[in-house]
Amino acid sequence: MNVSDHDRLLESVARLTEKRDRESLELCLMQTIFELLPVEEIALYQIEDNQLGLLVRINPEGHWTVSEDHTDGELLIPITDNALFADSLNRREMRVETISARVRRYAFPILYQGQGVGVMSIQSTRDLNEERRMIAGFLRIYQNYLSLIHENAHDKLTGLLNRKTFDERFISIFLKSRSPDPAWDRLRVLERRQDGNDRYWLAILDIDHFKRVNDNFGHLYGDEVLLLVANLMRRSFRRGDLLFRYGGEEFIAVLKTAMIDDTFTVLERFRRTVEFYNFPQVGQITVSIGFTQIADSEIPTPIIERADRALYYA
Repeated sequence: MNVSDHDRLLESVARLTEKRDRESLELCLMQTIFELLPVEEIALYQIEDNQLGLLVRINPEGHWTVSEDHTDGELLIPITDNALFADSLNRREMRVETISARVRRYAFPILYQGQGVGVMSIQSTRDLNEERRMIAGFLRIYQNYLSLIHENAHDKLTGLLNRKTFDERFISIFLKSRSPDPAWDRLRVLERRQDGNDRYWLAILDIDHFKRVNDNFGHLYGDEVLLLVANLMRRSFRRGDLLFRYGGEEFIAVLKTAMIDDTFTVLERFRRTVEFYNFPQVGQITVSIGFTQIADSEIPTPIIERADRALYYA
């Protein structure tokens, strides 16, 4: 490695370690490897429920493809449908296959707490065995930062996104709807393949009379109620919906649906799910929900206040 390559490598590491959110980290990781190695195409996939969802792809022309909503059924494939990826994840190591006379495809497993959470795929016309250690090093940096970012972004009790992350994500959603960042002009975003008229909705959910749970059964059972409500939220909402513990017994969901009736149906289904769930020792609890549309002509504060007023009315 000459001085120039050494400097580029150090600069790449510095760029990676300055990222503080997952999307920027993943995009920077893909860019870095694409720039440093003889790569024809590089892609990053996330694993959820034994399915692969595309997060980032950089093709030979350098165009980036980012899926903001990997819940789209057309963008998800079962892991078992890709023998190379499945083999890499099972063996916990790089695997390679020949896809043409000139091109090889490499699969690198991405692990979090010992579990496979993703796969990085690289297509190259060259043998990358000599570069395996460098790629593995970048993936270790990515995995370590992924762990830190996850811990900082999530509520420790429920595992939902926390209040700090809500503030960041909400501003991000709001700004994207008003004036897209010029830095994203070259990105081709894969939108949900529905009718193209989806809107964002903000819902605030509150456990009714939660103080009575703590007073009558103790804080341990109160924490268990919060944890179980969070689990019911995960089961009731789509994977692409953003779910937060806003504070205490209050939760927030940011949904993307076409019509107000669709949003009402989703939220009412969740409300009834909680109502008919038997919480250990505590029995039945209920939740109240207020929601409103996130309009791009407003500033964020009135949107939250409007949802809060709807919650108070509920």
